Amino acid sequence: MKRERLLKIEGSVNFRELGGYQTKDGHMLKWQKLLRSGDLSRLTDQDVQNLAEYGLHYDIDLRSPSEASWLTDRLPKSTIYRSYPVYPIAQNDHSDLPKLPEEQAETDYLHPYALMIMNPQSQLAFRTMFQDLLANDKPNQSLLFHCAAGKDRTGVAGFLILTALGVAYETIKQDYVLTNIVYSTFDQDELRHRLQNKKAATMVNQMNAALQVQGDTLDVAKQTILDNYGDYANYFAQAMHLSEADLTDLRRIYLQ
Repeated sequence: MKRERLLKIEGSVNFRELGGYQTKDGHMLKWQKLLRSGDLSRLTDQDVQNLAEYGLHYDIDLRSPSEASWLTDRLPKSTIYRSYPVYPIAQNDHSDLPKLPEEQAETDYLHPYALMIMNPQSQLAFRTMFQDLLANDKPNQSLLFHCAAGKDRTGVAGFLILTALGVAYETIKQDYVLTNIVYSTFDQDELRHRLQNKKAATMVNQMNAALQVQGDTLDVAKQTILDNYGDYANYFAQAMHLSEADLTDLRRIYLQ
């Protein structure tokens, strides 16, 4: 597969590369390291082969176990599958997450994006995801994270990962709203071509404004972190259990 922002995976939706994004200090995300998508249950045999050749090593499934059982991911045989449900799950559901202490099982947040930042189940899912991100340290070895549509749970995961890597919030927001553009565009090949253009960021902003989607929902996640932790550094240290050495390793693995 070519290095493109919107990858040509016929049996999936909203399948995107995060390679090529710039950080605030002038580094760039490596290609073939970080992928995001929606449903993976309808991948074709050719899709599976292409992903194997692309080095898909980890598949982080952010859906509930019941969602995952209804629409099972199709993956290359060598890919490591992880079930890390972001939303609180039923008592009899099983995932790859460690058991959460009973006293930490609930938080009182009505907005789903605030809940994903603060709920202990959500924090555990993202915290465990970061451990796999740290383990994904071989060249041309990709880690994919996804939910059903590749929008909300995947969007918050992308926000946290890109923030930890030092990408500016404006760029993160552009990547977030790109989901809306993907779903509103009939000709995916034309969109794929336009996203290769040097003026892709301007195009995303213009189309986003036309669609009247400002990414305000993601702002809820950002503000929830600032209101409860003061800054990103405290959130990563206290909620994600990432040390300065961990953050340095993440940037070594994913940036060039």
